[in-house]
Amino acid sequence: MTAWPQVVDRLVTLLPALPGWLGVTVYDGPPVTQDAPADYVTVGYVVGEDMAGDYEQTTAGLGGMLEESGTVRSELVCTTGNNALPAMRARAFALVDAWQAEISRDQTLGGVLGASGTSSLTVDVQPSANTDGSTQRLTVTLSYFART
Repeated sequence: MTAWPQVVDRLVTLLPALPGWLGVTVYDGPPVTQDAPADYVTVGYVVGEDMAGDYEQTTAGLGGMLEESGTVRSELVCTTGNNALPAMRARAFALVDAWQAEISRDQTLGGVLGASGTSSLTVDVQPSANTDGSTQRLTVTLSYFART
């Protein structure tokens, strides 16, 4: 069975429960609303990208265990209507730090990846500021390995 959809489902459930994430809107894929929350994350979707992530499966060894390596791309956005980029940067990095702490604590994502599964985060940083305000975008790639 493919782990990728289960990883996405786990992130959608996990992220709002992390320390400091109260008030962060979590979207499963692209936002389909006119709401404009100050802090939000899109799981399995990044604006302007065609890929939500990827995975590759192989059969390993004599036991025929299925191994899957993959990624899930997400976008974490913190924005304000004023010129407070340092505050938005601090907020975004505090959120991603909580995410990283949870991944370090439980690399199996609550068992979704199996007992020998692993996961890690990579972050791309994109700040912006203009007369409308400041935004800190972090494109977060969760890389995982699952064996079933």
